[in-house]
Amino acid sequence: MFALVIPVLNALLGSVTTPFVNAWLAYKKDKLATEEAGFAAGAAADSATMQTALAMEVRNNALKVQVYGHFINRVVMWIAGFPVALHFGLVFVDMIMAAKAFYGAPVFGVPKLPAPYDAYEWAVVTSFFLVQGVHLGTSNVSAWLGRK
Repeated sequence: MFALVIPVLNALLGSVTTPFVNAWLAYKKDKLATEEAGFAAGAAADSATMQTALAMEVRNNALKVQVYGHFINRVVMWIAGFPVALHFGLVFVDMIMAAKAFYGAPVFGVPKLPAPYDAYEWAVVTSFFLVQGVHLGTSNVSAWLGRK
């Protein structure tokens, strides 16, 4: 539609509109080039971040193999980690089943630990079994897309 109007305006106004249209097109091209450069810079920064995170994870997994493969660690996990994890899991399953199946009636009747000890149980469970972070943070590309 716009391409059909330009020749008519150009013929009526005697080539007055052509410099304005060329300036507008140059502005749009520069704007697109700048946006593309921003995306490329964000993707390059994300690539560097992911490379660093991958190298850190490889070193972390090598350390885990050394630590978790040791005999003392296995003994400590069985003595300190297994009973706590078993109780925590039974309480969790009992709460789920009570909420879904029997609407508040406990199924197994596993009591929750009293006030200071439930925090200790949570600390033991997370220290033994929830050891790795899940998310690296917002990527530069998603931040760039969010600005648009």
